[in-house]
Amino acid sequence: MSELYIRVIPTDPEWQPTAEAAAGTAEYVAGLFAGSGDHVEAVEPVFYERVTLIDGGEYMEDVFCPRCGGAIGMDWFWELLHAEAAVGDLGVTVPCCGAALSLSALRFEAPIGFARFEVSVRNWSRGAWELSGEELAAAGAVLGHPVTQVHAHY
Repeated sequence: MSELYIRVIPTDPEWQPTAEAAAGTAEYVAGLFAGSGDHVEAVEPVFYERVTLIDGGEYMEDVFCPRCGGAIGMDWFWELLHAEAAVGDLGVTVPCCGAALSLSALRFEAPIGFARFEVSVRNWSRGAWELSGEELAAAGAVLGHPVTQVHAHY
């Protein structure tokens, strides 16, 4: 059985909210799925001890260099993360042009992120596939930090 996620994360990978702000944001996001005919299986705040890859699951198809535009390949990306055993400081030298970048600067076919916190939305249905800019701004206001979203399919 496949699962779909919307993963709402702070724009700063190192930033974490208070427990109260995290709970309030999860409650706000859950309310976005409370309309007639809307459904969500679970909405929960998730804290990580260190910066963690917020991946897109099956949506992760390719990665590109933002400097030269070259395709880097997912094999390189996964080998790098596996070798590091933790994301750490996000610094990397890309194999295509040798540029020193942040992992968060890499361009993926479908957006991913890095974070120490997320609000995880699992198996939802509603009219819109993603949260709107206004909904993300409101979630960020409740959280106390701007947020973005990553879609995942597992």
